[in-house]
Amino acid sequence: MHAVVIAGAGPTGLALACGLLAAGVPARLVDRATGPAGTSRALGLQPRGAEVLDRTGALGDLPQRSRPIGQVRAHVNGTLMARLDVGRGTKLVRKPGLLVSQAEIEAGLRHRLEKLGGQVEWGRELTGADQDEKGVTVRLADSPPLRADWLVGCDGAHSRVRKAAGIGFPGVPVVERFLLADVRVTLPIPRDAVSVWLRGDQLLAAFPLPGTDVWRLMAPAAQQADNGPAATSDVLDTLTGLLREHARVPFRTAEPLWTSTFRIHRRLATRYRQGRVLLAGDSAHIHSPVGGQGMNTGLGDAENLAWKLALVAAGRADHALLDTYEAERRPLAQDVLETTSAMTRMIVGESPLARVFRDRVGVPLMNRPVVQRAIWNQASQLGISYRGGPLAGRSLPGRRPRPGDRVPDVLCTRNGEPTRLHAELGPHWALLLPPASPAVPPAVPTPLPGGGDRWAETVHRKLGDTVTVLATAGERGHPAMLVRPDAHLAWRGSTPAALDRWLADLLDHGHTR
Repeated sequence: MHAVVIAGAGPTGLALACGLLAAGVPARLVDRATGPAGTSRALGLQPRGAEVLDRTGALGDLPQRSRPIGQVRAHVNGTLMARLDVGRGTKLVRKPGLLVSQAEIEAGLRHRLEKLGGQVEWGRELTGADQDEKGVTVRLADSPPLRADWLVGCDGAHSRVRKAAGIGFPGVPVVERFLLADVRVTLPIPRDAVSVWLRGDQLLAAFPLPGTDVWRLMAPAAQQADNGPAATSDVLDTLTGLLREHARVPFRTAEPLWTSTFRIHRRLATRYRQGRVLLAGDSAHIHSPVGGQGMNTGLGDAENLAWKLALVAAGRADHALLDTYEAERRPLAQDVLETTSAMTRMIVGESPLARVFRDRVGVPLMNRPVVQRAIWNQASQLGISYRGGPLAGRSLPGRRPRPGDRVPDVLCTRNGEPTRLHAELGPHWALLLPPASPAVPPAVPTPLPGGGDRWAETVHRKLGDTVTVLATAGERGHPAMLVRPDAHLAWRGSTPAALDRWLADLLDHGHTR
């Protein structure tokens, strides 16, 4: 019997498989496709997504091979009306978002998977699944069935895992259809910005991609009967026509690299778990691509689920811990659906009145620094918090971060050697202890009752060797902090006994007080 079978080798499934294998949990990753996709598809890697890949060990040189984006430039009726700075640092966000092909991200994750001893089993089409109290029987086309303790569906909007589990996926269309094309074309517009042109009910966006003169063009399709996927030439002609006539950007020729059409839907699974079957990524939620949130939200799902499933699969935690996955992640997906749907409707302008508001109020507001900071902080996903959730307990006012909040990537020491907090996470937890006093080196974290050995014994007894004890550069008197593998604060306190009680609640009951 396999511990976990994952269906779908996109970014979410790959990240989940890497997280489980790094934690020592056997996982098999199957996909119905015959091999990796070579097209770009999603292309926005937000700061939160980059952090997840970093903790997973799959970020590699993606920042160097991607295109940093400093601005979104919005034109109304041919006039540049707003420059939204998205690369400028804020108190929360220190690094820019990146434009990089989903294919490149998946390649980095597959490389990490192979280093962990795993692989993608291509051409393994899941046809159904049945579960009982002891496990799940996964049926595959042209292959014997697999028996697993857990099955996770990362197999997209048409997820067969979701359908086999009987989980609903209600929703509505946001915009009927969009046209996409990746093209090689020389354009006289900035390569460090996303450019958007609005004119009445027409919209066109151009995203610079890695490579020489490579761009993605995107626009809503004209309202007409849906006769199936449009031909490459039709998509290219429509988009380049809008670029020349609507945006009035001159160019000579455009070489198509990839074209596609898709419908924008807003859908959210009614549940993320049904017994021994769980959902993540597009299998659980789909929404407008405006804002570049989809792939990043899926990566966050994978990281959140990986450490919880690892504890349960290893027999260290009760199955109830898996219910906190839905409790923490589904409300975030709901927020993303609502935010991206509102942004899409505002940008597209679904009525003459909506377009007047967009052109005269919405777009000019993007120039205001306070609005820019709010948009960038929201898009970065670094402000995500599980405060008030089942694992955060009662979050009393006071020092931040509070339980459930993301802990920044602070400098600390491990065995006297400098390191970063996030570099020590991934499959591991981190116990942060402040130095004893200015006269005691940070490598000797013994300022709190019980001493360093007592703290280490407490966490290792409950969590095994998945905990790293670190010393911070904080002042004497700061409490100890236990940081989850996904960089959120799990617990903060001053005694090993209190931490022991918190861990007992977490592992035995799947929630904390």
